[in-house]
Amino acid sequence: MLLLRGTRLPAGSGTGYVVVFDDITHVLQAQRDAAWTEVARRLAHEIKNPLTPIQLSAERLQHKLADKLGGPEAEMLMRSTQTIVNQVGALKNMVDAFRQYARMPEPTREQIDLNALLREVLTLYESLAGWIRVELAPDLPRLVGDPAQLQQVIHNLLQNAQDALVDSNNPSIVVRSEPVAGGIRVTITDNGSGFPEQLMQRAFEPYVTTKPKGTGLGLVIVKKIIDEHGGTVEIQNVAPHGARVTFTLPAQVAHAAVTRTAVRA
Repeated sequence: MLLLRGTRLPAGSGTGYVVVFDDITHVLQAQRDAAWTEVARRLAHEIKNPLTPIQLSAERLQHKLADKLGGPEAEMLMRSTQTIVNQVGALKNMVDAFRQYARMPEPTREQIDLNALLREVLTLYESLAGWIRVELAPDLPRLVGDPAQLQQVIHNLLQNAQDALVDSNNPSIVVRSEPVAGGIRVTITDNGSGFPEQLMQRAFEPYVTTKPKGTGLGLVIVKKIIDEHGGTVEIQNVAPHGARVTFTLPAQVAHAAVTRTAVRA
């Protein structure tokens, strides 16, 4: 987004004009992020208050009426109250996501071995034996950042990749780390359906999602954490099908060869 300003040169300096182009893309993005943060904060506050009374009321109805009804009526009561409780639970998860986005704490600063962090998160996905291939460059430089927040980044991206492979006949996820000039790059690639083209430009905006039950905050939180660590994050589709998310974090320059291992259940 460019801002264009122009003016005529003073008469005493000759004829002509001065035209100035300013790139205000980052300014507008910062304004949008601030606005979405306020929306998330207010939504979390307004939605949270009635949830507990709704759930307690449904459970009380079930408890008081279950033994007074029989047959189809009791079954309908059970089904209806359980639906209310389940949907309240879904709303609570959404509220938690809103609050997390709106109140992201300042990152702590400590030395981090990114490869060790990746391996630690990958242990949570050992049930996906055969799906995940890991290619970690040895002797990566250490990072300075918040390990809990960076674990959340990795977990969110792996969860997204796993969700994209639900209907895949030959699911595959590749996790790679490598040194780049001035930092470390991590890529997570899957062979799922990829990102819809119409969402590519808006993937890091809140509440943009293709998941039926998604909040659209996963990639937003990823970007927010990476930005606060001084890094960058990008998404792209890969041929013939699939998606790749790449994030780069600043570190000392390092040179290392890539080794290949596999996650085993």
